[in-house]
Amino acid sequence: MIELKKILVGTDFSPHASVALRHAAGLAKAFNSELILLNVVEPADMMTQLPPIGESYFSPALIQAQEDYARQQGEEALKSIGHSPARFVLRQGSPFFEIIAAAKEEDVDLVVIGTHGRGAIAHMLMGSVAERVVRKAGCPVLVVREGDHEFVHP
Repeated sequence: MIELKKILVGTDFSPHASVALRHAAGLAKAFNSELILLNVVEPADMMTQLPPIGESYFSPALIQAQEDYARQQGEEALKSIGHSPARFVLRQGSPFFEIIAAAKEEDVDLVVIGTHGRGAIAHMLMGSVAERVVRKAGCPVLVVREGDHEFVHP
């Protein structure tokens, strides 16, 4: 029988990520798993893929504001699912690298991540975080597309 002691769900607080969180919460309840909600704040230089000119594009105060907002959203998301044990983790860096690192450090049994249909050109240029996580994760990965799917416990 499969044991899912820890489930990591990556979120950017988008509608796609909310669907993934609902699926992860359903699995966590069904398997009595710990749920870890992960958000990654990307420094501006990483988001733009451009080298900084002099200092970073964003000040430490702006990065702190992003992190404060993410913490608030994370706590609200945890309250909305009503599952325990659950916790919110905030990291800074590239979402792909930080999801892989957190999954390894937390020794999770499953990563759940949302995806959306990006255009072909955007996908070629940026790739898909979900696709890269599937390729590199050391555990199973559930990729959830946005839609009207419900998690139903058998």
